[in-house]
Amino acid sequence: MKHLDLDAAFTRPLYTLGEAAATVDVRPTTLHSWARGRSFKGVDGVQHWSDALITTTGVGRGPVVPFVGLGEAYVLAAFRAAGVPMQRIRPALARLEQEFGVAAALTSDRLKTDGAEVLWEYKRAGGDAEVVNDLVVVRNQQIVFRDVVERYLQTITYRSGRVAIIGLPRYRTDVVVDPLRNFGRPTVARRGVRVADVLGRLSAGEPVADVALDYGLEIDEVTALTAA
Repeated sequence: MKHLDLDAAFTRPLYTLGEAAATVDVRPTTLHSWARGRSFKGVDGVQHWSDALITTTGVGRGPVVPFVGLGEAYVLAAFRAAGVPMQRIRPALARLEQEFGVAAALTSDRLKTDGAEVLWEYKRAGGDAEVVNDLVVVRNQQIVFRDVVERYLQTITYRSGRVAIIGLPRYRTDVVVDPLRNFGRPTVARRGVRVADVLGRLSAGEPVADVALDYGLEIDEVTALTAA
């Protein structure tokens, strides 16, 4: 179990493991292994243990995942979707934490990926004291070009260098997760309406047009929520 000392809005438990899995769109078993660690058999036939990768606040069936943990899970899911293998993600994160003292590196705006490697943005002073940024492959310290990573992780809004708001593109409209809005529940950004409230009324059989009118949404926005 990982812990991180951040603002209370980002560290108080908001989600169960199941809710966190649903929000970042990964299997519950995958999220559980990220949160609790897992045992696996290596190529040597010996049983090994992988430590947790995301921040949790305890054990039990209630909310145990804070927003910072959700952010870590979302970035992990993005890395996996981009094709970065877990056998490169884990050692890269361990190195950033152990050798460079970077806590919760997954939530940092300096962590990137090119679809094959885990990259870290090194900031160093130039000859004229200006900041020069390099993207470096954590595994081997090879410098790569910045433009290869621009299309990744663009659904995240960072504040003070950390994940602050997560966009959920699977809803096909502007849905965000923000710990300062609706207790971190998926929210239609334009109106501040919880996605669950909209979907709940539709599930009860209410017409799309009526639900849209009541919440000040466009009909297309409401139907987009049902397509996720």
